[in-house]
Amino acid sequence: MTVPLLLSAAPERFARAASLADGIEAKLDWEHTESLSRDDTLTDVCVTQGVPPDAVTSVHLPPGTTKPQGLSVAPGNVGDISDFVHGAFGDRVHPRWLTVHTTRTFEYREHVERLATVTEVGGYPLAVENTPDASCYHTPEDVAALAFLAEQVPRLDDVSVLIDTAHVATERRSLAVDDGAIDAVLGRADDRPGDRMAAGFRGFLRDNVEHSKDGTDLGVAPPPKGSPWRPVFVTLAIVGGSRIRAIHLNDPTSDGLPETKRPADGLRWVLSFCDEYDVAVVLEPGGADRASIVDTIAELPVVG
Repeated sequence: MTVPLLLSAAPERFARAASLADGIEAKLDWEHTESLSRDDTLTDVCVTQGVPPDAVTSVHLPPGTTKPQGLSVAPGNVGDISDFVHGAFGDRVHPRWLTVHTTRTFEYREHVERLATVTEVGGYPLAVENTPDASCYHTPEDVAALAFLAEQVPRLDDVSVLIDTAHVATERRSLAVDDGAIDAVLGRADDRPGDRMAAGFRGFLRDNVEHSKDGTDLGVAPPPKGSPWRPVFVTLAIVGGSRIRAIHLNDPTSDGLPETKRPADGLRWVLSFCDEYDVAVVLEPGGADRASIVDTIAELPVVG
């Protein structure tokens, strides 16, 4: 591995994560957001565990809209997110980005306004994670729409994409855009976002696909159509690398630590993509023990 490797960890496991990876994704659940708002800050947690506060590279806010815990980017939550990040991090934790979830359905005008406002009042860049099933942010075209708008709308300069490799649309195994999915995206756009998307979105997708069409752009063979990594390849290729901040590198089948015994099956291509576009790689070990995490990290293909 030569790309940045982060380990996702709850605050109580920061010390273990810091000893194993290049940085930490602070993985917060609803209970953490309540306690951090009420008691110790993330800076306090780092000091208590002997972890350098700058090891916290990103903070993963919990999904949901139920107050006071849910911190999805959703109507009515913008102020809650801002209040939380200004109070819960302390004076020495300054993540490079916040990983966030969004509502499952939206129209782009309101969606752009909410995302932009969170970056402006919250003060941190956002990486928006794809959903694991059908929504307005699941298909490659759905995710690519945000990447496209982030390049076109100045207020979205601090907004990017985070792709969980276990959340991609598993039926997408051919490197081609889906006209029905494009129509669905354009149907959610009106006013100025709609004008921008109608003018350039199809070309954006076409250029991304053409760039990866022959499969040799990274010097590594893409995963074959039967590989569990194939839908990941299709999603990354269609979205393009310019606006992807990070990936959650989960096994596409089990949603656990990635299987590393057959890197030619697609894992090597995914990591080469991350190396080419400076995309951070985040492992989400869940309940895996230390030995399993160490073995997985040691077995990840070396790229670059």
